[in-house]
Amino acid sequence: MRHIIAALFFFSSGQAFAQTPGSSDIQSGKEIWQGYFGLQNDCKLCHGDQGEGGFAKPLAGHQLTSAQFLRAVRQGPGIMPAFVPDKNLNDQQVGQVAAYLASLPKPTGAAPEWHTRVPPLATPRQKLMVSSGCGQCHGPVMANPRRTAGSIGADFEWFRQEVYEHTTAPLNVNRPHLRMGNYSKQQISEATLKDLWEFFANEQGLRVPIGAQISAGVPSGNGVTYTITLQNTGTPGKGLTAEYITVTLPLLRGKDPEEVTTMVEATTGGGYTGVHRDVITNSNAAEFEIPRLAPGEKRTFTITLSGKGANVGIPRGMVKWEKPRLNSGGTELIAVTTPLGQ
Repeated sequence: MRHIIAALFFFSSGQAFAQTPGSSDIQSGKEIWQGYFGLQNDCKLCHGDQGEGGFAKPLAGHQLTSAQFLRAVRQGPGIMPAFVPDKNLNDQQVGQVAAYLASLPKPTGAAPEWHTRVPPLATPRQKLMVSSGCGQCHGPVMANPRRTAGSIGADFEWFRQEVYEHTTAPLNVNRPHLRMGNYSKQQISEATLKDLWEFFANEQGLRVPIGAQISAGVPSGNGVTYTITLQNTGTPGKGLTAEYITVTLPLLRGKDPEEVTTMVEATTGGGYTGVHRDVITNSNAAEFEIPRLAPGEKRTFTITLSGKGANVGIPRGMVKWEKPRLNSGGTELIAVTTPLGQ
C-alpha cells in the first residue's frame, strides 16, 4: 500500500474565512481540539498538539475556507478517515476547530517526529500498521483495540466493520461520541486490511479484557481491610477466558528488603497463597491465584493488613495470566487500579 499522509491540505489554499471568527469560536475550537468536555479526539496525534504537523502536514495558520475545511473532514482526504456529524463533530464544532487552527502561527523549521514511530525491529506488517496511520492513535501494538476484540472473540468481519463502518458498527452504534471516523476501500484496500488483521490478531493476538480495582482501606478490629475486585468484562459466550491468573499486591518495604513491616492478618474470597518475594518491586507481596476467569465473571477478595504501612494503601498491584499468551511470547499483565489520591 502506498504511503499517503493524512491531512486537510489536499485542497487549494482558497480565500480565508469569509468572516473573521470571533474570539469565542476560537476558544471553543481550542477546547475541542484539546479534547475537553467529552469531545475527546485524536486529531493531535497526526497533526500535532498545536497543529504543527507530524505524521500529517501542519494545520496551524492554514488558509482554507470554512467550506474547504469542512469538506476535508467529512470526505477524509488521503489516509484520513471521514468524520460524521452525529458521531464525531458537528458542522459548528468543525468550524470552530478550523477557526482555532487558522488563528495559530504557521510552524517553522523541520517537521516534528511521528507520535508513534516504526519500532526498529518491526515486522513488515507492524511497519505497515504504523505507517498507514493506525499506530498514531492506537500505538505500536494496538493494545487497546485488541482488548476490545478479545471481549467478543472478534474475527476478520468485525475488524472490517470497525475500519470501513466504524460509526455504525455494532459496538459503536449506541455510543454518543467516537474518536474515529470511517475509512474507504480506496484508502485501505481489502488486501491491506487482511495484512493489518494478521498483525492484529495473529502476530500480536487478541487480549482478554481483565480489569482489577482495589478499594481504600477500611479500619477493622485487627487491622485495615482492602477489597480487590477482578473482572473479565468480555461478553459471556463470546469473549476470551483468562487462565492461571496471579494477583500480586506488594507490601510496604522497609530499609532492609527482608524486614517484615506489614503483615497479612486475614483474607477472604479464596485463592490466597501467602506472601512471596515480588521480583518487580523486590519486596514482599501478598498473592492470590485463580484458575480461570470467564467472560462476564467477577471475583472479589479481601485482605486485612496490620503493622507499619497497613493504612497507606497498596498502590502497585499487578495481575498477570498465563493463557492465552500474547503471540509475541510475553505474559499478559495489567496494573490494579487504586482510588484517586492513593
